[in-house]
Amino acid sequence: MKIKQLLALILAVMMTASVLASCGNTAETETDAAGETAAVEATETEPVDPFADMDFGGEDIRMMLANRVRDGMVGSENTIMHGEELTGEVVNDAVYNRNILVEEKLNIKLVFTENEESHTTIGASITQLLTAGDDAYELIIHELFPLATLSVQNSFLNVFDMPYFDFSKSYWYEDYMSDVSFDSGEKRYILAGDYFLDILRTAHALYFNKDRYRDLYGDPDDLYDLVLEGDWTHDKFLQYSEGAYQDVNGDGTRDAGDLYGFSTYGYWGPMIPWVIGADVNFLDYKSDGAPYFALNDERSIKLIESLNRVYHGTGAYDYKADYETAFLNGSSLFGGYLRVASMEVFRDMEADLGILPIPKLDDLQENYITSSHDTTNIGVIPITCSKTDTIAAVLEVLSIESAASVIPAYYETSLKTKYVRDDQSAQILDIIRQNISCVFPVAFGNYCENLALYNAFSVLLQNKSTDFVSNYVKYEDKAQAKLDELWEAFSSVEG
Repeated sequence: MKIKQLLALILAVMMTASVLASCGNTAETETDAAGETAAVEATETEPVDPFADMDFGGEDIRMMLANRVRDGMVGSENTIMHGEELTGEVVNDAVYNRNILVEEKLNIKLVFTENEESHTTIGASITQLLTAGDDAYELIIHELFPLATLSVQNSFLNVFDMPYFDFSKSYWYEDYMSDVSFDSGEKRYILAGDYFLDILRTAHALYFNKDRYRDLYGDPDDLYDLVLEGDWTHDKFLQYSEGAYQDVNGDGTRDAGDLYGFSTYGYWGPMIPWVIGADVNFLDYKSDGAPYFALNDERSIKLIESLNRVYHGTGAYDYKADYETAFLNGSSLFGGYLRVASMEVFRDMEADLGILPIPKLDDLQENYITSSHDTTNIGVIPITCSKTDTIAAVLEVLSIESAASVIPAYYETSLKTKYVRDDQSAQILDIIRQNISCVFPVAFGNYCENLALYNAFSVLLQNKSTDFVSNYVKYEDKAQAKLDELWEAFSSVEG
């Protein structure tokens, strides 16, 4: 019996005893009323399941599902598609149980078709499918970059006002979906949330070698304390990175044989989480909702100056393709351009491993910001879908159950106990997951002359330059023209 019901029953019994003692034979009617009231109150506390009596008659729910290895990490298809049986592996079994539960609850059948195409070809394949009017799938799960471009081309259904979706719930990433929809108050074409676990797996993070930290600075918990207190900034990172450099061979030259604070892999990709994590203002909006680039300000100038210190300071070294090896073998204190799922690669690392969010630019910044990769797998409902109510209900229930079982299985069990080796790292993972946002630059950056990331920041960083303003104005007009085209296309999409 539930606690609230038990308390209500005890209360009713106590009231009955009191009435009997004072009122004799009149107690029966009053006791019944008290018991009925308690029962009503208990019933009112029970959550109502709007999907309890739904029955979709055994309909197939057909999904196209991306399936390919990226950057040495396995894909996330096994967090969507269940195997034929329970295996005892915690995530596999959670996915299996979730899918079977949803199939039985709604009387549907989940049907998966795996797709191994890359982001360079999948867009054309989907366009061809939709142009032919082929109602082949109720849901497409594939990479953000190509699907974001298709989302302004009348390719997908607007899910904003579809039935059953409740985007106010925490299992939906509303900030993510809003940002990739120009903060529109009436349109959403990209689905992001706990069901699409790849978003978490590909989120960027900063790793550190706790053994080296102990040798250099003492207790690694000091870094966790900085993060939890909100004081983990570029300046703090530089303090530790610069202090970690050691000229091991004594030749007076910074080379691959020395020890460093930060292992990097060029500038373009590794720089992205640092730019997004700095909370710069990529876009502002006019009164009619039209977006315009707003990067030309003091914060962007401060950011490029700080990035030059991070990537070109004494503590950093560009290991190129060997950047992961350099971190794994202890050559660097911090490992850059890594993701949450990198833990799955590091499981055999002998050294103690810790995880951190990308630092804030400065102490004026309110929150840490976690960037999502442009190849992360998100969901869209193709314009040809004829089972709109069914797929909406299925996705809502899948999301509810993912938050209840699959996320805990992956996040709590696999990450927090199997790969991450301390309780503090578990708290850091909470911060990383709760702050995944700012998607527009990776979703539409290339479409807009690559101003937001590459031309505004990476070009300068590669050239060790901090001249933000004069560089920015060279690209601004062309980028804004492309952004205007993008907005016009988005505004004209039906729905």
